[in-house]
Amino acid sequence: MECHGWIQSQNTIRMIVSCRLFGWSAPQNKMSEQADNEKKPLSLDEEIENLSHEDLLEITQSSLRRLITADALLNDLPADVTTEEVLAQIAVAQGQSITVIVTRYSESPLNVVIPQRGATVLDLKKAIRRTFTLKQQRQRNKTKISWKYVWRSYNLQNVENGRVMKNERREVAEYGIVNRSEIRFVKKLRKDCERAETC
Repeated sequence: MECHGWIQSQNTIRMIVSCRLFGWSAPQNKMSEQADNEKKPLSLDEEIENLSHEDLLEITQSSLRRLITADALLNDLPADVTTEEVLAQIAVAQGQSITVIVTRYSESPLNVVIPQRGATVLDLKKAIRRTFTLKQQRQRNKTKISWKYVWRSYNLQNVENGRVMKNERREVAEYGIVNRSEIRFVKKLRKDCERAETC
């Protein structure tokens, strides 16, 4: 059954309700005989209205999971995807946004999506914060991070060319950031230090 969007969700709801009404394995003619013998079953629309909130939520989530895993552009998104993540992934596929990979010392890389044109270092920092916070929520990690401390103590550095992004108002393109660029956190230098420490 090849359907898209809400049509598939509606069809899934109708299919599940029909299966509840008529049973998975019972032949159709037996069910029609039983329906004649017993009181008349509810119509499909009435049965949909009688579904609980949890049932509708489960049906919607399973439909979304199936749609996302079937789509070549969206299949790498997590099961509990947000609308913002879907829109960001579509924007990347259309060339309107880029993915920046934040490498961290002993942690898994963090994929951050920012607009391709006009994105500043400040926009990148905000996107890192949003993405990291969402990742923590998914892992049910309640550790608080002081982003004020992070940005006061660390700069971002383009791994490919070594340029440190010190000015928040400059565009990331000025630092050589393109799609799939890798960046990392580097300790801010005091005036008497010469080299940046990476972390």
